[in-house]
Formats: sequence, structure tokens, C-alpha cells
Amino acid sequence: MIIKQLTQSGNSKALVIDKALLVAAGLDEGALFQIVIHPNGGMLIQSVEPSDKNRAKKAFKKVVKRNHETLKRLSDR
Repeated sequence: MIIKQLTQSGNSKALVIDKALLVAAGLDEGALFQIVIHPNGGMLIQSVEPSDKNRAKKAFKKVVKRNHETLKRLSDR
């Protein structure tokens, strides 16, 4: 088990993933992650492999646009 602490990154908080952890997981620095937020405050973070990077970027932008208020509230925590 690895315990990480959020760090300040501009106006946001960031979860820094060490390069050694990425290598151990077989991921590179450009890896995409899916984050699932549970109502009780927990979250699940999982790496994903997009079949089409442009499609993934469009989907990401769509999700951010659709959930802007929720994401803003989460970033303020």
C-alpha cells in the first residue's frame, strides 16, 4: 500500500505519482486515468487505454464541460 498526500499545483491540488510507480505499473508519463467518485467521499483511480486519443480528448472536454460545477466544487475541497 502506498499513501500519497495532495500537493498544491497553481489554484488546484495534485496527486503526484512518482516515475518509479509509473514504471512499476507499466505506464508512461502520458497515461490517462479514470477517476470514479463515490458518494461517501472515496474515490477509485484506474489507468485507461484509449483506443483513439483524439476521441478520448473530445470525451474529456465534454465531461469537463458537462460537470464543470461539480469539478469546481471538488477542486475547492
